Amino acid sequence: MLDRRRIGAAALRVVDEQGTLTIPALARALGVAPSALYHHVSGRDEIISLMREELTGATGGADQDWSKPWDQALEAWARSYLAAFAAHPGAVPLLAVAPLAEPFMHAMYEKVAELLLSAGFAEAQVMPLVNALESFILGSALDMVSPPVMVSDVTRETAPHLSAVLDQTPTDHTRAEHSFTLGLRAMLTGFGHLLPDN
Repeated sequence: MLDRRRIGAAALRVVDEQGTLTIPALARALGVAPSALYHHVSGRDEIISLMREELTGATGGADQDWSKPWDQALEAWARSYLAAFAAHPGAVPLLAVAPLAEPFMHAMYEKVAELLLSAGFAEAQVMPLVNALESFILGSALDMVSPPVMVSDVTRETAPHLSAVLDQTPTDHTRAEHSFTLGLRAMLTGFGHLLPDN
């Protein structure tokens, strides 16, 4: 039976495999005619919304412990967000530019907004902080599926400083993980310095 949940999951698979989303390709993946999809969705935008719902469910935001200190709760949210998008990197370009009109997204952002406001951040700071963090997470999700070595064929004689730091850079999948961990810690530390008592 075709339903909205199955459509969203199949759309994620299509984007992962093909790097783009078209109605005919999604219909083929589901084994139905394109017209059958329109009994459940109004079009491509709604399918993208279903993809977002699938990914949002994977972040565990609804089950997250938001009572932790703001930086710990935000770190847990960021890591779950990264894991969901790293599993479906093909969805990043689609979802990054699609407006967030869904109530389930509003509910998640409500939790984040409450967390940051309760911590003492100003109302005008909250969405810029969230946007900055999400931009970092989405870029990191793409980095997670990039080649382990991104800077190669460096000549030590012409780039001695770069060569020295590359000597200390992992050449396996841990490179992206270390980069995310360091970057996330730097962002959260920087956020903390924006609080009134810092």
